Amino acid sequence: MLLKDSLTELGFNVITATQKKEVFEFLSKYKVNVLLMNLDLGDSDAIVICQEVRNKKEIIQPFVIIYSDKNEDYIQITSFNSGADDFLTMPIKPVLIAARIKALLRRQTQHIIEETIPQKGVIIDRERYKIIKNSVELSLPKKEFEILNLLFSNPNKVYSREEIAKDIWNNIEVAKQRTIDIHIRNIRKIIGSEIIKTIKGIGYCIN
Repeated sequence: MLLKDSLTELGFNVITATQKKEVFEFLSKYKVNVLLMNLDLGDSDAIVICQEVRNKKEIIQPFVIIYSDKNEDYIQITSFNSGADDFLTMPIKPVLIAARIKALLRRQTQHIIEETIPQKGVIIDRERYKIIKNSVELSLPKKEFEILNLLFSNPNKVYSREEIAKDIWNNIEVAKQRTIDIHIRNIRKIIGSEIIKTIKGIGYCIN
């Protein structure tokens, strides 16, 4: 039985990729909790991919597990130095791989990074891309979550549209469109209009 099928049977939602390009396409589209990679992946290798994932701050960082039938110390050390969270030497039973994955996920739940503005009753859960307001869990599309997270990262700062465009899109030209204003309006609809304040002619800040 293929590893994908075994992990699916054990209750995991598994998406497979055979090339480096596919890996980054999935990471940009989905909230991936664990990236499980064969050391030799089609047109690249897992160590290189892991390094690139860790350097891409716009990606929601997953746990990374690299596996291989090679067990030389230098390969494992290089894997960990690239940012991998675990290294598995094959062959290994799928149930044991599942146990290692669950151990990482438990670590995730124990170390949720939260940023709170108590007077507004709002919590930013960066690990799960969730907003918690007055004990109610809310969801935002990725870009809108990132905008709100940016504003919360420095509540006393007024962010210009240009700063938001550069930080979120890495493209200052976005500021010249109505894109940011539309996203702010959508955020207000979900979390309430009182959270974000518009500073006329400048930009936005946490109220």
